[in-house]
Amino acid sequence: MTKSPFPTLDKVLGFLVNLSFILMIAVVLLQIIARYALPWSPNWTEELARFCFIYLVSMGAALAVNNGYVSVNFLLDRLSPKYKSLLENIILVCIIGLMFTQFVVSLPLMEIVSIQRSPSMNLNMAFMYGAMAIMGLSVAFYSTLKLIEKNR
Repeated sequence: MTKSPFPTLDKVLGFLVNLSFILMIAVVLLQIIARYALPWSPNWTEELARFCFIYLVSMGAALAVNNGYVSVNFLLDRLSPKYKSLLENIILVCIIGLMFTQFVVSLPLMEIVSIQRSPSMNLNMAFMYGAMAIMGLSVAFYSTLKLIEKNR
């Protein structure tokens, strides 16, 4: 793994992933404690935990591409170095295409759902669907960097 050309972006994404994870754990613990220790449990905890998980996955996917992700190398290990490199490039191009498409498609979707509010927390649902745009753009960006780095 080489040094990232955007260490500040990596740190910001890492911080937001950790923050989302800690907040999700805290909210779930609050829900568990309230369910057994109080006569009522807050109705917004399940929704906030779900939203935290969505953003955790969306931002974590970009970091996974940047830092190296788990892959099944059964086929790759059997190929010659030339074909292995070619297949890795094809995989990266497919990831870039898929994630860029997700980004483009998520923008009008955010506009469509912007009139909706979440049931418990009354958040604008465009904020939640924005996770798709963040994931699409950031994974496509890091995959493009990885493709450029690989073919230097």
